[in-house]
Amino acid sequence: QLLREFRSLSEQQLALLDVEDIEGVNHLLDHRADLMLDLTPIEATLGTWIEQVKADPTVSNEMMTELRAVNEEIVQLANLVVEIDEQTHWRLDLIKTRTADEMRSLNKGSNALNGYQRSVGMSTGSSLEYLS
Repeated sequence: QLLREFRSLSEQQLALLDVEDIEGVNHLLDHRADLMLDLTPIEATLGTWIEQVKADPTVSNEMMTELRAVNEEIVQLANLVVEIDEQTHWRLDLIKTRTADEMRSLNKGSNALNGYQRSVGMSTGSSLEYLS
């Protein structure tokens, strides 16, 4: 159940990235961190149980088959979360790149404006109200 919730949060992150709601993404990341705190001891417990079951000769083949099926479901969910996270990182990188490009463009415009002001003899502290 926790892993399904983790997957749901990952999917919600992608939706928030589509609308570039970074604050919402950060909130979900905090929630995911809390879930990881819950999942970590469960993972350790499962590892112990698996080792005990493997060593127990009284465990039936049917039980081992059922445990393998549960394990496969967990692995599939975990792989899906990893894929979603890869998409999330890719989208975040796109947003960062676009934002950096926009900042460079704004800086170029600001530099061009300063160059214009110097070329027409305006002081750097004056405004362009003279042009109105």
